Amino acid sequence: MMERDRLTRGFYAGLGATVLQNVWSFLAYAVGLTTLRMADWSAIIIFGRGGPFSTAETLFGLLGHLVWGGFLGIVFVYLIPHVKHRHLTLKGLLYGWSIWFFIYSLTLLFSVEPTLNLPLLTPISDFIGATIYGLVLAWVVNSLTEKEPSI
Repeated sequence: MMERDRLTRGFYAGLGATVLQNVWSFLAYAVGLTTLRMADWSAIIIFGRGGPFSTAETLFGLLGHLVWGGFLGIVFVYLIPHVKHRHLTLKGLLYGWSIWFFIYSLTLLFSVEPTLNLPLLTPISDFIGATIYGLVLAWVVNSLTEKEPSI
């Protein structure tokens, strides 16, 4: 299915990438590779405090993260015409890593307590999640983008 509308294409791509990023996040949390799931990061911002979060709060944090990921997908699709469509995988990776670094920087800048002094495995796990997000985002955007006819 080719999606002509960039906003919708970006949202779908961002949403799909965020779903897989959250699958990684919950798996990493279950095996002890991270202390904060992506849903926890969103819940901290939404509720203004650290966990532990109830199941309902975690699900609402997850919903918030899905919407945020969809929005970031929209931003990515609107940036593509300005940087060309070639090497989309690399651009997706750089975008995912940039978002990861930017969010980490903001939480440090504003001293968001539950996100400070994290053990090494949590940022590594989040970096892997950002990698998954960037790769899947680029792949889905490429899949949903109508290709120029070749002559």
